[in-house]
Amino acid sequence: MKKSTFWSDASHCGAVVGLVNIAFSALSMLMPKLSFILGLANMVLTIYLLFYYSRRRASLFSQEGFTYGQALVFMLASGIFLGILTGAYQIVATNWLFPAQFEKTFDEMLMAISQIGISGAELDEMMEMYRSMIFSPLPSLLTNIFSGVLTAGFYGLFIAIGVKREPDLFDTEEDDEE
Repeated sequence: MKKSTFWSDASHCGAVVGLVNIAFSALSMLMPKLSFILGLANMVLTIYLLFYYSRRRASLFSQEGFTYGQALVFMLASGIFLGILTGAYQIVATNWLFPAQFEKTFDEMLMAISQIGISGAELDEMMEMYRSMIFSPLPSLLTNIFSGVLTAGFYGLFIAIGVKREPDLFDTEEDDEE
């Protein structure tokens, strides 16, 4: 029988949700006209998978119960692993898979900021900071981890309501011994 621990379940959940997010992100980059529909599908599937894995984790705690807080912490921990995977994908996508698309987005952002009225040294400094945040590995990874935790935590606020379990009052160890 496979032993199930909190961190192994959270990493498994985060890995599956992360791979789904990566797949939808890559499809959005390849088919930009469908990015809205793909984004909605990604959101729905992410919510479903978080609910599925949290409910599966809650089923392990039938006797002692699974509180709202335990469910929320499980989803936050899953968000860490989700962020690590999506961050690794973001690094690869920005630097090797789709650099032209990210450069185009960066140039559009530069144009929008210059229209606001920022120019000269301030603009150069700001663009250098944005470029390092978008194309450098560490800021990209940390941003995605933070984003993954926030995403899983936000969805978890609502999912945990449906996942929590009260302790089973009628299934005691004394009944099992007889």
